[in-house]
Amino acid sequence: MSKTPIRNINDILDDPAFVRVNEERGRFQARFGLLGKALGTGKIGVNVTEVPAGKTAWPRHYHYNNDEMFIVLAGTGVLHYGDDDFPLAEMDVAHIEAGTGIPFQIENTGEDPLRYLALSSLDPADVMVYPDSGKVGIMALAAPHRDLSGGGLQPFRRWIAKDMEIGYWEGEAGAEQGVTPR
Repeated sequence: MSKTPIRNINDILDDPAFVRVNEERGRFQARFGLLGKALGTGKIGVNVTEVPAGKTAWPRHYHYNNDEMFIVLAGTGVLHYGDDDFPLAEMDVAHIEAGTGIPFQIENTGEDPLRYLALSSLDPADVMVYPDSGKVGIMALAAPHRDLSGGGLQPFRRWIAKDMEIGYWEGEAGAEQGVTPR
């Protein structure tokens, strides 16, 4: 018999191998059930995200490559999208298109936990910009909770200051002006 293509979300949430937690850091806190990892998806990232009342899972950010979609399963909240706020209720669906430069964030504004499915294209390379903190996230062969390397190169994840910059040739041996490489 082949592996079943069906998993129960509650079973995944009970399996420590498929759960990640963003411990409380002020207004940030969430628990993630890694549905895509549990199901072995290769091109679709999907998790169930649980956010306590008054919290948000992530800082406001936008993506260069990966689209995201959010489906509210329980609770209420608000989608901060650019300069606008949109209320979220059960069964609402939101699509965040990559490459727009519009930062977004989902916040639980209700009294009960907010639970939503978070789906994303699973491009193996992405850049995320966090305008409030001035940082940039770079991922290659990686997603926030996922290794996409397939056993080749190791996943790469780095967060750097947005205004950090060095020249392309800086630090390259023989690239100094007037020096002939060996």
